[in-house]
Amino acid sequence: MAHISVVIPAYNGTSRYLEQAIRSVLAQSYQDCEIIVVDDASTDNTEALVHTFPDVRYVRHARNAGQAAARNTGARLAMASYLAFLDQDDLWEPTFLEETLALLEPATEAALVHCDGYQVNERNEILEYDAAMKQQRSITQLLRGGHDAATSGSLFRRTCFDAVGGYDAALSIWEDIDLIIRLYAPGRFIHLPRPLYRHRLYAHNASRDIPSLRALDGRRRFLEKHAAACRPGTPEGNALSHDWAVYYADLGKHHLRAHTPAAARQAFQSALRHEPLNVKTWSRLVRSYFI
Repeated sequence: MAHISVVIPAYNGTSRYLEQAIRSVLAQSYQDCEIIVVDDASTDNTEALVHTFPDVRYVRHARNAGQAAARNTGARLAMASYLAFLDQDDLWEPTFLEETLALLEPATEAALVHCDGYQVNERNEILEYDAAMKQQRSITQLLRGGHDAATSGSLFRRTCFDAVGGYDAALSIWEDIDLIIRLYAPGRFIHLPRPLYRHRLYAHNASRDIPSLRALDGRRRFLEKHAAACRPGTPEGNALSHDWAVYYADLGKHHLRAHTPAAARQAFQSALRHEPLNVKTWSRLVRSYFI
């Protein structure tokens, strides 16, 4: 039986680098692993592509359920004591599994090891170094002790992953952050300050300042889910208020772009209740009266 199960969720992978992801696993210096590709109801030839790799297990969802559900399906089918998840457009450096397992296996109280990485473009050219320890004014960081443990940059102890129920498939975004928050406790995470994975950025994803309604709904659900852990007057409570201000400001920008000024005004007013001195939000609120 394999020692590590590698789960790759895939959707229309023939045009989104799935082959490169699989090859980066096959090229690992540590080879005692199984690879499970979970096809989330692709409409292209993802199945045929995966079948060109005889040692890769292929599973298909009948309906598209999202990345969180695909990862959970792979985890349920996994046979190993350790789990690693690689997104279809990300890559591992050749020693990712070897180096993370060497730290996690003897640390019996640890739930995961996570490493630094690189942000790369569509041609796999390095854009910037992505350090995995961050101190930001957001509950997404405070509730996990600053450990920005990326999905493709982490190795999980299977028993710990199962104990918290895996990924929350009800979250359309930030399901990875939610998982890390539920796993986190002081001393349970090991940070490896080595760039051992590559996260691909897309040129057509550059406009991130105005999220979609789907993404905004996912953020709202995430904030509501973790609000109980953020008592007023604490750093977490202050961070939650800031995160709500950002959420409502982004919702307002979405409505401005959609030419629904009344909804935009309502959103900006909600943002200002959380951060009344935010000059940009005041400016956008005023602008909403003139479109």
